Amino acid sequence: MNPENASPGESTVVPAPRPARSVLFGLPPVGNRFPGAVRVALALAIPATVATLLGYGSASLLVGLGAFASIYGEGRPYRSRWKAVGIAALALTVLSFIGASVGEPIHRAISEGAPETLLILVILVMAVVVSTCAFTVDALRLGPPGAFFLLLTTEISSVIATPGQPPAEIAVWTAIGGVSALLVSMTGILWAPRAVEQAAVAAAVSAVDEYVAVTDQANRHAAALRLQDAWQCLYRGKIVGTEHPLTRELERAQMLMARALSDDHDPELMSDAAFDVDEIGVYPPLPYPTIRYRFLRVCNPSSRATITAIRLLLACTAAGSLTVLLGIDRPDWAVIAAAMVLHQGPDRILGTYRGIHRIGGTVLGLLVLGVVYLWGPSGLAMVAVLAVLQLGIELFLVRNYGVAVIFITPMAILLGAAGGAHGTVAHLILSRMLETAVGVVVALIVLWTVGRQAHRRTLEWVDGRAAHLLGVLLNDIRSAQRAPSAELCRDLEFELRGAAMAGIDAAHNEPDWATQKWAAHTELHHLGSDVLHRLSFGISVSRSHLDDWERRYASCRSS
Repeated sequence: MNPENASPGESTVVPAPRPARSVLFGLPPVGNRFPGAVRVALALAIPATVATLLGYGSASLLVGLGAFASIYGEGRPYRSRWKAVGIAALALTVLSFIGASVGEPIHRAISEGAPETLLILVILVMAVVVSTCAFTVDALRLGPPGAFFLLLTTEISSVIATPGQPPAEIAVWTAIGGVSALLVSMTGILWAPRAVEQAAVAAAVSAVDEYVAVTDQANRHAAALRLQDAWQCLYRGKIVGTEHPLTRELERAQMLMARALSDDHDPELMSDAAFDVDEIGVYPPLPYPTIRYRFLRVCNPSSRATITAIRLLLACTAAGSLTVLLGIDRPDWAVIAAAMVLHQGPDRILGTYRGIHRIGGTVLGLLVLGVVYLWGPSGLAMVAVLAVLQLGIELFLVRNYGVAVIFITPMAILLGAAGGAHGTVAHLILSRMLETAVGVVVALIVLWTVGRQAHRRTLEWVDGRAAHLLGVLLNDIRSAQRAPSAELCRDLEFELRGAAMAGIDAAHNEPDWATQKWAAHTELHHLGSDVLHRLSFGISVSRSHLDDWERRYASCRSS
C-alpha cells in the first residue's frame, strides 16, 4: 500500500509475530514429507545394517553423522540435489575429523590428570564452527536445516574420540554415511526425474487456488511462499525459460495470483503490513544472484549474517565455559542448546520461542531416551531405533522445531554413546537437562542484550543497498534509454527480498521504531517492485513512467 495514499488519520501497522500458541504447538502444512523422510532414514539404515552384519559393532552407527547430508538435499531437484548433498557430506566429513582431532588429545590429557578446563578448547572450536556455518547459511539464504547438523557432527565427533582413537577412523565412518546419503537421495531420478519440480508446482498451484477461493491472510502468505519456492525449484532444475509444461503451468498460477491480489480490496487484508512480502507480479521472480555476490554482500557489520554469527560466537563460548566452570560433564551440550536458539537469525521473539522449544523438546526427548535405555537395544535393533529417529527429525524439522527436538535429543546422545559408556541413565538425563537450561538461558540473555538495536542498522543498511541499486537502474534507463541488465534487475529483487525480511525482524524486535520507518520502507519496496514489474514485460519505458519513478525515488531518499 502506497503511504502517499493513506488517509491522514490512518495509523501505520507493522508485522506482528505469529501467536505463541501457533508457533509453539502448531504443525503448519508443508506438503508430503514422508518420502523424503524415508530416504533420510534409509541413508543411515543401509550402511549401518551392512557394517553391523560385518561385525563392526557400535562404531558402525557413526555412519549416521554422514547420513545427515541427505537432509540438505530434500526439496531440491535432482539436477542440483547431488551437489547439495555432496557438499554437505564433504563438510560433515571434514568437521567430524576436526572435532575428533580436537577432542581426542584433550580427553587423553584429562584422563592423564590434566584439568577439566581444557574442555574450553573444544567449546571454542564448536563456537567458531557454528558461527562460520551460520554466517554462510544466512549469506546464501540456504534455509533449513541450516548450521545445526554441521555443529552436531562436530560435537559428537569431539565426544566419541576416545584416547588413542584415530580421528581418521571417525571421518571414514562419516564419509561412508555421506556416500550412502548421496546414493539414496538420488535414487528417485531413475523413475521420476522431475518429481521434485512437479511436487513444487502442484503445491504452488493448489495454494493459489485456495487463496482465490478464500482470500484471507493465511492463504495469501501460503500462496506467495509456495510460488517463490516453486520458481526457485524450477531455476535449480534448469527448466525456466523453456517451453516445459511445468514452467507454463507455474506462469499461469503466477498470473492468477497477481490478478487475485490486484482485485483484492478487503480493507483488513490491505492494512496487513506483511502484504509487502507477499506482493506478487505477473512476472516470475528472478533467480538468486551468484554465490560470490551473496557472500560478499554480507561481509558488513550491519548484515543479518554478521550479527547472527557474533551472537553465536559469544553465546556458545559463554554457555560452554560456564558449564565447565560449574563442573558439568558435557559443556558441548550447552553449546548445542545455545546455538539452536540463535542460529536462525536475530528475531528476538522467534528466538525466545525456539528457546522454549529447545527446553520442552529436550525434556520429552530425554524421556524417549530413558525408554530406549530401559529396552536396551543393540545391533540391528539399535540401527532401527536410529533410523526411526532420523525419520522423525526430517518429518518435523521445518514444521515444529520443538517436536523435532524430541527426536534430535535421543539421536544425538545415542550416536555420542557409540564411543563408550555414558554413565547411569539418571545422571545422563539430569545432566543434559541442566546443560540445556544453561545454554538456553545464556542464549536468551545474549539475544536480548547484545546488539539490542542491531535490527535498526540491518534495516537501514539493506534498505540503503536496495535504494542504491534502484538509483543505478533508473540512471541506466535515463542515460541509455534502454532496459538495464538482467543482472542488475536480479540483484535489486534479491535486495528487496532481504529488505522485506529485515523489516519483519525490526517490526518484531522494536515495533515502535519500525512504525516510524515503515512508510518509507514500504514505499521503497513498492517502487522497486513497480519498476521490475514494468521491465519484466520487455517494453520501452515511457518518459512519464520514468519521471514518476524518479519523483518517488527522490521522495524515498529524502524521507
